[in-house]
Amino acid sequence: MTLPTRTLAAILVEQQKPLVVAEIDLPESLDVGQVLVEFFYSGICGSQLGEIDGVKGPDRWLPHLLAHEASGKVLAIGPGVKHVKPGDHVVAHWRPSLGIEASTPKYRWNGQTVNAGWVTTFNQFGVISENRLTSIPAESDLKAAALYGCAITTGFGTIDNVAKLRLGESVVVFGAGGI
Repeated sequence: MTLPTRTLAAILVEQQKPLVVAEIDLPESLDVGQVLVEFFYSGICGSQLGEIDGVKGPDRWLPHLLAHEASGKVLAIGPGVKHVKPGDHVVAHWRPSLGIEASTPKYRWNGQTVNAGWVTTFNQFGVISENRLTSIPAESDLKAAALYGCAITTGFGTIDNVAKLRLGESVVVFGAGGI
């Protein structure tokens, strides 16, 4: 199988403006702990909307890729990767887990660097840090699995850390979107 060298991506070029959808160059090789993933579904959450709107002030990393929850399939692994392998179905997530925290990839577009974090999923193919991927069974519902990367973990964190609910207690949630 020939690995892709380019990917379609939604790029944050300027805050408070629509994302730019364009083809960008993937890194030429995978570094230690990096994994090349083909994404099938990606979610969006308030963090991305806040980045786009600039709610935390000017973004010094522009242009850059966004998003941190998706389902996909591993295409290739870099040196040292032990927790996923080519062909694995995975969930990409913001929460560090097993494996190496790799250096962040640098993509190229129109002669300039496009920055990315350890996980970005508003792209067809992405180079992701091993510790931001979790294998799931091949028969998983990949559309629903995309929600595991942020919506489910954020919802669980709210229940566990903020509400501090314990076994046997109940809660009712109204209108929480993906969460």
